[in-house]
Amino acid sequence: MSRNARLERLVASWLRYEAAGDEERAAEALRGALSRLPAELPPSGFADRILAAGGLEVEARRRSWIPAWVWQGAFAAWLVSSSLVALKVVGFARDLAASGQVVGLWARFLVASSRMVAEAITLVRGLLRAGEAVSAAFSGPSVLLLLLACALASLTALGALKPLLIPERSRHVESH
Repeated sequence: MSRNARLERLVASWLRYEAAGDEERAAEALRGALSRLPAELPPSGFADRILAAGGLEVEARRRSWIPAWVWQGAFAAWLVSSSLVALKVVGFARDLAASGQVVGLWARFLVASSRMVAEAITLVRGLLRAGEAVSAAFSGPSVLLLLLACALASLTALGALKPLLIPERSRHVESH
């Protein structure tokens, strides 16, 4: 019996046991079927292609166009701003203990912290607009062709200048 026939038989028995409600035998048949599959990892997107081929709707996953360093920068900015707010709170608490003007200090704290939040939102909004502009500008095949042309020009220039850059081959470099 061939490997595929044994695999088909195990899958059929697994489905039969599942339909009958025999969970123990179904799990055993499934383990046997999975053990007959090749050990190599499937390529990226394999499961989505299989589901799409089976007529099941697959929700496309989008990669974030915002690089990780932008998220890290935003997180760092948030940490800095929250530290500044904490310093303001400590300053307000010290002033509060000294003066007793609770309402005035609380109002100044709220105004200062909301200004910080508004500036942070403006900064993030600006970063998002810049990211959208860069993403729109660099999307498409024209940019790829331009990058390939630049790489080809660089390699050609390097090949032409290589004899001048290597001292043993260059006639223009004096040997000492």
